[in-house]
Amino acid sequence: MQNALYAVLSRPFGGAAVGAALLTLGVLAWWVVRRRGRVARTGAMALLLTGVVLTAMGIKGGMAQRGAMAAAPPPGKRVDVGGFALHLLAEGDARGGATVVWIPGAHEQGNAMYHLHRAMRGETRSILFDRAGTGWSDPGPFPRRTRVEAEELAALLKNAGEPGPFVLVGHSYGGLLAANFARRYPERTAAVVLLDATPPDAFVYAPVFGAAAAAGLVRQGQTQGVLSAFGLWTPRPRPGPKAPAFARARDTLLAEVRAAMRAGDGRSANGFAVASIFEEFTAPVVGREAPDLVVYDGELDALPVFVVIPEGGAEEEIRAMGLPPALTSRAANFFGRSRVRYLAVSRRAELIRPPAGSSHNYPYEHPETVVGAVRRALASRVPSEPAR
Repeated sequence: MQNALYAVLSRPFGGAAVGAALLTLGVLAWWVVRRRGRVARTGAMALLLTGVVLTAMGIKGGMAQRGAMAAAPPPGKRVDVGGFALHLLAEGDARGGATVVWIPGAHEQGNAMYHLHRAMRGETRSILFDRAGTGWSDPGPFPRRTRVEAEELAALLKNAGEPGPFVLVGHSYGGLLAANFARRYPERTAAVVLLDATPPDAFVYAPVFGAAAAAGLVRQGQTQGVLSAFGLWTPRPRPGPKAPAFARARDTLLAEVRAAMRAGDGRSANGFAVASIFEEFTAPVVGREAPDLVVYDGELDALPVFVVIPEGGAEEEIRAMGLPPALTSRAANFFGRSRVRYLAVSRRAELIRPPAGSSHNYPYEHPETVVGAVRRALASRVPSEPAR
């Protein structure tokens, strides 16, 4: 039922469809109880009026989403991947080498790494893409799962005529998708660059919040999806002077695509895609999905893997939670050790440290570190070497 509701409300006028359904039920209920008691008639009237209000709000929400996306046309092309389309922007020339594919953190649209794409498209072929439900991509089927999105990315690249091989660059939760793509398609992967990638352990075993963090992200996605569907979504304000340094840097670096990103963020599909993908880590779903989600030690064999992670265990972020000292220390130890987990997935894994003091969001604080790591990944595969 939940996935069906996600699918309906992810459409631009999905809220209006839900309202119209309630309106129809209200009319039928009124017809049935019109000669009965006052309580029954009141209930039917309430259902009817709720349907009217939600239909009107759903129309408003649909028009707002359509208008915002119409004002920001897709810069790339939409490619069919099996009954729905994903958006891809490919620029530059691979020059006989590998093509870079960027995967932002969380479940963000491809433009979240536009500044890195812009920096590299003059040196090689560079690809931004929108995961299902984000940016200019269709919602796609529910539930969303990392396995499904790895398969969708493979279909997108193939159907778009991008031969590869590919250097997958994933930040945070996007790193989990990059590692999963590499595990499933080693012959199409030249290297992987993991930018403080999320290990599944972070949601399952973290002593601070564990799976509760995933549940919170699910609720946030659902809330944003519903608000967008019924015309109540308010764009996030631009970061002010008291915002974290990475947020202010990100706003500046992505100024060229800021308007398009706000339009994409306002889609109800975006909220429900976020809610669905993070359900993967909630109990009891994670127990069922984990074996297909985790990239185990050694599974990438001798594939070049560059693990780019800050020093320490995110002490600053953890202290901001106001935890007792003992729990703060335990959490810092956990995150410090789980951050290096990906070094075990390949015999050719290499650790790279961004500048001292970098946070989890260093791709915005120190984009030059990412560019340097990607250049090393591109050089790790000799152009004349047969594709894996």
